[in-house]
Amino acid sequence: MTAKPYTFKITAEMEEYIRARSTDLRVATTCEGPLIFSIRISPPKKTDQVISVGDRKVYISAVQAPYIKMIDDKMLPRCALEKKRR
Repeated sequence: MTAKPYTFKITAEMEEYIRARSTDLRVATTCEGPLIFSIRISPPKKTDQVISVGDRKVYISAVQAPYIKMIDDKMLPRCALEKKRR
């Protein structure tokens, strides 16, 4: 059975963030809600939705995909937000 394709919007700020990364990224389920990580930390799964942002791929957890409408800076882990403020 193939997963239902979803449409995701990405804020300009997050598009810039994704393009600047050295690895592909994954939106994963955490106790804080959906967060975006390097695939080195959260490897992609066969059931993930995949979108391209420039040369990067963003894998979106099948659990989160039905609920996500926008990929924005709320999905950044706190450590990434603290680095941005410096």
